[in-house]
Amino acid sequence: MQYLYVFLGGGLGAVCRYLATTAIGARFGMMFPFGTLFVNTLGSFLMALIMGVLLTMSKAHNLLSEPLRLLLTVGFLGGFTTFSSFSMETLTLLRNDSLLLALANIAANVALGLAAASIGLYLSTITQQ
Repeated sequence: MQYLYVFLGGGLGAVCRYLATTAIGARFGMMFPFGTLFVNTLGSFLMALIMGVLLTMSKAHNLLSEPLRLLLTVGFLGGFTTFSSFSMETLTLLRNDSLLLALANIAANVALGLAAASIGLYLSTITQQ
């Protein structure tokens, strides 16, 4: 049943990401990826809000069930943007006084993400020749 919650949330998150980036791109143009910036920022805010406030409140008042948490965080926000997970994990490292690990997480995600995208783009160009 847990997989169903993640599946449903992920689908809704992906559709919302598409709608948001398309609408913002139409409004502000495509010279800069404002849509992606918006989605990543909103996703990070929502992840922190859910994980910080709602989970804390749920322990005291039983407000957020595990299925709902899976639907919202892993599912919806995972489909909306994985950047929210990256942001929350980095903040958790910082809050645990692991500055070096937080910086390593930032550097590794950015460097490896750009390297992987570069390799993927390169491979896509050589396969089309």
